[in-house]
Amino acid sequence: MISLTRRVPDLDATREFYRQFGLQETSPGTFATTVGGEQLFLLAGEIPQVVEIHIGVDAATDLDQVAARLKAFGVAAERAATSLKAVEPVSGVAVRLSVAPRLPKDPPPSAPSSVERTELVRRGPLVPLRLGHVVLGCTDVERAKGFFIEGIGMRLSDYVIGGPFMRFETDHHNIVLLPAPMTLLHHTAWKVRNVDEVGYGGSQMIENHPERHAWGLGRHGASANYFWYLKDPAGAFAEYYYSEMDDLADGPYFWDPVPGTDDLPVAVWASPALEERPLIPEAMRAPLLAANEQ
Repeated sequence: MISLTRRVPDLDATREFYRQFGLQETSPGTFATTVGGEQLFLLAGEIPQVVEIHIGVDAATDLDQVAARLKAFGVAAERAATSLKAVEPVSGVAVRLSVAPRLPKDPPPSAPSSVERTELVRRGPLVPLRLGHVVLGCTDVERAKGFFIEGIGMRLSDYVIGGPFMRFETDHHNIVLLPAPMTLLHHTAWKVRNVDEVGYGGSQMIENHPERHAWGLGRHGASANYFWYLKDPAGAFAEYYYSEMDDLADGPYFWDPVPGTDDLPVAVWASPALEERPLIPEAMRAPLLAANEQ
């Protein structure tokens, strides 16, 4: 389980965006999903800022192991009975781990419940299942990667456009680091039930707000996720995604990189192409393009 706390300059506009996106606002600025519960916390701030990433663990012994690894890595951690908090030194983002129950299994892809034509296409409100991953821009992805892999204990799945894609479960990635000249939130990704919901959700979001459209519909290369990215009022992107591949991953090593294989493209197919739309914030374009050319 993963959740995110962020500061945004226009709190009211950002809250309205995520209400329309389908998240359930349980209290002002706190948003929940169907399976994941409360996973997004918005606070007012003068500039956009990632405050904290929260990760659930199974037991207090997991916290002991993380504390020992972080100490060996040279990072101090605040340890409590059922939680641990440390600051990733490159980005300055706090990472908090706490003992929490595992999320229930995602429900199977939605399908028509009868042969009535009115049920063949979804028309009701869309509520994402859970927050799947968080993507951060930072100034030194290799150093920050060490914190998450050597310290927190995540596994590396792939490198894409110069950044490590890391996981702590059978999803292809839960945290991604991308090269940038400053710390910023690139996007959050919210899992839905099938590719139809990706398209339906994206279409609904841009129906009266075409300026929200960033990239999609498409399918990523490394993770095989179907996606649609939308721009939120705080300058980050929110992604609807779905992949049957995550459901097929049968163990912790499923997504381990295969030695000697070619790098996979950012997208196998997409409309429009990445280069034609502002998916990458202007501050990130030059370092990402340079990394992609190496």
